[in-house]
Amino acid sequence: MPHLTRVSGYTHLTDADLVPPPSQRIFFEPADTETGAWVGHDLVTPGCGLLDLGSGSGAAAAAISRSGAGHVHGIDASADSVTWAGKHHAAERPGARVTFAQADFSLLDSRQLLATAPQPVPRPLVVTSNPPYVPMAEEAEDKRSITAGPDGLRWAPAIIAHARALRCDLGLTIGSYSSPAAAVGMLRDAGYRIRTVTLCPLDLGDFTVRHMERTATLEERGEAVLWRREEEPPAYFITGLACRWAGSGPAQTTETPDELTGEGLMDLLRTAARSSTPRLETLDDAGADLWPGAVRVVDLPAADHRNHW
Repeated sequence: MPHLTRVSGYTHLTDADLVPPPSQRIFFEPADTETGAWVGHDLVTPGCGLLDLGSGSGAAAAAISRSGAGHVHGIDASADSVTWAGKHHAAERPGARVTFAQADFSLLDSRQLLATAPQPVPRPLVVTSNPPYVPMAEEAEDKRSITAGPDGLRWAPAIIAHARALRCDLGLTIGSYSSPAAAVGMLRDAGYRIRTVTLCPLDLGDFTVRHMERTATLEERGEAVLWRREEEPPAYFITGLACRWAGSGPAQTTETPDELTGEGLMDLLRTAARSSTPRLETLDDAGADLWPGAVRVVDLPAADHRNHW
């Protein structure tokens, strides 16, 4: 059974971080941001540099800097988001700084990513990203901040490629309905081992509920996991993966009991989905065959406001 810890309430986001931006064109989803901050927290070392790809409102970057990173540099394609982040979350203080730049990380190489920072980003490096991950048919309505192609992993290859090129650890946050096993396969092929999984239950957003066709298809195929309870709206698990880089090739040629495979993550998510409460109590009674690694359950109050543009 997993080594399980639980967190109730916000740990990394401050009251100021929970104030919604005034523009609907700035992504705001506190549960996603708190989960991403936990993933960063699992990987940072004192004084390290960190690139946050698709930094959105900037709250996660600021939170990760408070976990001990020396310089967190956020990169986002949205001018509105970068302006807000620079005004509210950019900071310079002894031993740490937070900066932001407007750029499309999918169009840059890793050297160009680093060059967007106003000062050199120190080593060792960490890459984090909480990219859009809602599965959506190509012909469906697009919402740039949340939709990510038919499998929900449109941005994952570019994120993983940047981290691998920089030879650094990687924190990736996805949804339990965005092809988790495929995401693990990409990570393992790039030489990554998952060390910690953070799960945060969250109701599906209104837009996702209105466009469930692709999610339903993935669920029917066994490629996605939703949390379905009687008389409750459909929900999913924000899934944060804190990964250590193991080398230039696949992480392992043979599997070991402490290595999380794609099917192992699916088993973990399916076990959690049998729970009746946000504590995900079924993980307590999980059998010995379930991945024995570190799992964190984050139980948060429902947000009053969510910006998905």
